[in-house]
Amino acid sequence: MNLFNSANKALTTCLAGPSSFSARQYGSSATRAASSLAGKSTAVPGYGHFTSPLRKVHLDYHCDSVAQRGLRAFIRDDLVEVAKANPDVEFVVRRLKQGKAALLRGHYVNGRDKVVCVNSLDRQQVANKLELILSSGGGKIKHLKNIQLEAGPGAESARGVWSGIHSEISGEGYRV
Repeated sequence: MNLFNSANKALTTCLAGPSSFSARQYGSSATRAASSLAGKSTAVPGYGHFTSPLRKVHLDYHCDSVAQRGLRAFIRDDLVEVAKANPDVEFVVRRLKQGKAALLRGHYVNGRDKVVCVNSLDRQQVANKLELILSSGGGKIKHLKNIQLEAGPGAESARGVWSGIHSEISGEGYRV
């Protein structure tokens, strides 16, 4: 728990004021604090044991950027509760160089990742975007607008089955 206290102090020092964070002074303890809150998930067979397809979430921000105020407020106020609510997901807080956009990056079991830019969003909007990453399965995004439906092999066509029995007899119409 001592590591968490020192990392929490480093993170709050960084979030409190511009350029008051020294990486040499605290090391990467701010990153370790968020990831140590969420323990590694263990596979438990049985009913009711669901493990999320999301393995890791990176929260990338810059201390001095005005546009990233919402992400810093979310990290300061809400991140610990979210990490406790999702113990099978590892949360990593990383500091960016100046001029880079604030990002939420989710890494999934299937090897895919989802990146969401959270620049100029307030704390509640950042929480909504993180919830989107947490609830996503990590599958490939499919566009539903122009899907073509095809009949499988051996399936009936849209106009029915043609048969020689139903052919037209001259002048009498169709015979069934």
